[in-house]
Amino acid sequence: MRKFVCSIINSGLCLGILWSLPLAGRAGDLPDEIQMHGFLAQSLFHTSDNNLFGQSDDGVSLGITEIGLNSSYKPSNRLSFAIQGLYRRAGNIDRGSVRVDYGLADLALWEHESGRTGLRGGRVKVPLGLYNETRDVAFTHPTILLPQGNYFERSRSLLTSGDGGQFYAEQHTGYGDFNFKFNYVVPLGNNQEIRSIQLGPFARGEFAAQPTVVTQLSYELNGGEYVFAVSYADLQLDYHPLAGDRFGPGTSFVRPLMLSAQYNGEKLTLTGEYNYRRNVVKGYGILPDSRFATESWYVESSYRFLPNWQITVRYDTIYANTDNRNGIGFERIGLPSHAAYAQDWTLGLRWDINRSWMVRGEYHRVHGTMWLPQADNPDRLHTTQEDWDLFGVQISFRF
Repeated sequence: MRKFVCSIINSGLCLGILWSLPLAGRAGDLPDEIQMHGFLAQSLFHTSDNNLFGQSDDGVSLGITEIGLNSSYKPSNRLSFAIQGLYRRAGNIDRGSVRVDYGLADLALWEHESGRTGLRGGRVKVPLGLYNETRDVAFTHPTILLPQGNYFERSRSLLTSGDGGQFYAEQHTGYGDFNFKFNYVVPLGNNQEIRSIQLGPFARGEFAAQPTVVTQLSYELNGGEYVFAVSYADLQLDYHPLAGDRFGPGTSFVRPLMLSAQYNGEKLTLTGEYNYRRNVVKGYGILPDSRFATESWYVESSYRFLPNWQITVRYDTIYANTDNRNGIGFERIGLPSHAAYAQDWTLGLRWDINRSWMVRGEYHRVHGTMWLPQADNPDRLHTTQEDWDLFGVQISFRF
């Protein structure tokens, strides 16, 4: 008996996994205007200290589970529809939920041989950096964890997708390909982790994200051999305290500017991204109004030493406040000084067994705890360690 597991979410989207069933073949039997794809990834983590996606300290956490099923329908040359359901579990950040990752209508306003412009509306993906739009699909990035200084896992839902619209324009020239995207969306978010990032563990109120502008201009040369991108977002978070909250009503503005560059050779890939985030904090009562900058960057090299084997080395770093890189005074909001920064050396190995299956493992040596999830480490001030090791393994499938 073939086994089918299906979860129903409020929107009525059915998300499932089939075992011992030729899904790719069934998808291929669909009409040409309908496409269906899916993926599954399961990660496990062990840490020498601190917890990541569950109880990983001196043990093994169940890490991250991601299951996605997407479908697209193109009734005409100018109009198409796409939707993806996603099940995700990530320790105490997300104990397991099924939701619509994206669901949109795409209308091409103008299309010709060298480019097109159009509009997308609904729940759309946010174009920020090289990996944000496809970060749920494990096959699209070289390591299990993306560089955490640029792509937080603990607050990923805030700028992964949003409800609203996107204007896009693509132009192919003899000098390379240009791609422009302009989003106006209301972000989704996990209030517990947003609170800890903005105010520390003592906050009890709720954050509400306001409509946000996110834009990106990218340039590709030689069919993607060289890739460059500039991304910018303007995010406003309004805080609504609860009774007895030590913080008053306030507003935070987060404005990241990310510069991205990548070289894709036959065997070697080199990647670097720099993120400069301007932050403004106003109100909140006991918290003084302030303006400060968060800085993060990474450099990464991946080498395919065999056709289906790849090794990756990366260094990434982040400072919460460039004027207070050592975290002086963080104890006043319930955080240790080493929550102000993190430097991470990563070594990863990836094996693409075939087109559908992939296995990989990686090791991290981390100095600092800025990107540790508050949900997995409730008492970060007293129980987290500045220097720690992280080991991870992952198996992934797609069709």
